[in-house]
Amino acid sequence: MNDPSSFTVSAEVDDRARHVVMHAVEQLGGAAAMVRHGEQAILPALVESAYVLVLRDEEHREVNEIAQFLGISPGAVESVLAAPTEKLLARLRYGEDPGAEFDGHTAPEWSGAPTETRLEPQFLAGALAKFVYDIVRREEGERSEAAH
Repeated sequence: MNDPSSFTVSAEVDDRARHVVMHAVEQLGGAAAMVRHGEQAILPALVESAYVLVLRDEEHREVNEIAQFLGISPGAVESVLAAPTEKLLARLRYGEDPGAEFDGHTAPEWSGAPTETRLEPQFLAGALAKFVYDIVRREEGERSEAAH
């Protein structure tokens, strides 16, 4: 394993991670909406998650190497890599107005509304980064195909 102090990332990795974070902020309604809903606490975990995905997928870095570089545990890296997006999609779908459609229902499991009332950073960041990273890669693939 490399010494994390000698681990450097390319400008392309930085750009890709930044692109993922910016797209994720857009998915959450923009920076102002995040502040209004008290969701800005997700940003540090979102940046870490974006780097986890880009370093693993594009740089083929090992879990322990990524963890050392980011100063997080290997378990945190693995959590990002395994993060499910289903609850994230439900939360995004109902995030703006979680009550209006479900006013007649008192049990969320019957109504289809998400049972989590907040976007908790430690659970949301990995799933959101994965969701957005897939979008970014698809968009870049489409641009590449269109250029040919």
